[in-house]
Amino acid sequence: MVRNEADIIEAFVRHNLTVLDGLAIVDHGSMDGTSEILAALVTEGLPVAVSRDDSVGYHQSEITTRLVRQVLARTPADFVFVIDADEFLKVRSRPLLDHVLHGLAPGLHAVIAWQTYVPNFASAQPDDDVRKCIAGARRVATDRHGLYKVVVARHFAQSPAAVIPMGNHLVFPSPEGIVPGQSNPHGRIAPDVVALAHLPVRSRGQFTAKVAIGWLGTLAGRAVPADAAYHWRQEYEELAAGKALTPERLTAIAANYSLRKSDWHAPEMVALVDDPFLAPMELRYTHLGRLDPLPLVLAFAAKMATGR
Repeated sequence: MVRNEADIIEAFVRHNLTVLDGLAIVDHGSMDGTSEILAALVTEGLPVAVSRDDSVGYHQSEITTRLVRQVLARTPADFVFVIDADEFLKVRSRPLLDHVLHGLAPGLHAVIAWQTYVPNFASAQPDDDVRKCIAGARRVATDRHGLYKVVVARHFAQSPAAVIPMGNHLVFPSPEGIVPGQSNPHGRIAPDVVALAHLPVRSRGQFTAKVAIGWLGTLAGRAVPADAAYHWRQEYEELAAGKALTPERLTAIAANYSLRKSDWHAPEMVALVDDPFLAPMELRYTHLGRLDPLPLVLAFAAKMATGR
């Protein structure tokens, strides 16, 4: 499920197709060129199936759960990796990955390490140079968010009440979540077999649009619990207060992503390591992106106001 990821969507598709057999993508009302880039990749003949959802609200759980069920119904896939457009699979070898996944105990889904990467915002790279951004990003040596990303096994299709909750971190047995006293086991896959490189912050413009539209879409989509999408809410409040997205602040946000402000460390206290992952590729369609955040936020505001 993607919205306004024109800066990174082509790299996402080309990289992850070096590991996966195909990609199923819901384009959630993109207005920044993401749709045109995806159409070009489909025309190129890549195994990418794209559908469109123009709803205003951010109903990630419902949309993702439905998409996974469609993939399992329409393909012979044994496993579905539920990933976002800012995530890149890191796999030592596909045969090893297949062996480990097929060795899971019956009834289990898998979870894989979610590794935060921090670009070099102090360098003089243009906002739209995604190759430099990704290649120059360094991994947080020890992630403190305690989160994983889920890999859904085929038996999900035989569990009609099961859902993938917001964040795509686990499978829940029902929309009500985990009942007290109920176990909900997942098989944890070692990061030297497979992990996800996560690049949620890539430029000032990209992050401005991500936060503003993400939080407004969350507000439009549901009665918001106190802890829902807190990472978007806390950054939205600072943007609304006029706090500038300096290179230093972007670095701090990226290094502490998915943590509450009370748990943040100063960037200089967050150890980063070199751990490159991007597959060799030619990016052909980045010129189709429209990356200025203001038109995107204004267009989304109009969509919220009119309902269309």
